[in-house]
Amino acid sequence: MQRIAAWYKLGLNAEEISEHMGNVNLAQVYAALTYYHANREKIEVYLTAEKADYQMLVNFVNCIALT
Repeated sequence: MQRIAAWYKLGLNAEEISEHMGNVNLAQVYAALTYYHANREKIEVYLTAEKADYQMLVNFVNCIALT
């Protein structure tokens, strides 16, 4: 779901997302996008938290690499 939402936000359409993922058919992409639009606020909060966690991890790894 997160990857589908991210690619959608980058401008890919459902067909392109389905092609990139390979293991998700077009109907599943549309279902995920329907869920995304119905729950956009909750999903955006989750994606923002995931991005912050990722950045924290990158910063941590960079600090370790510098020591």
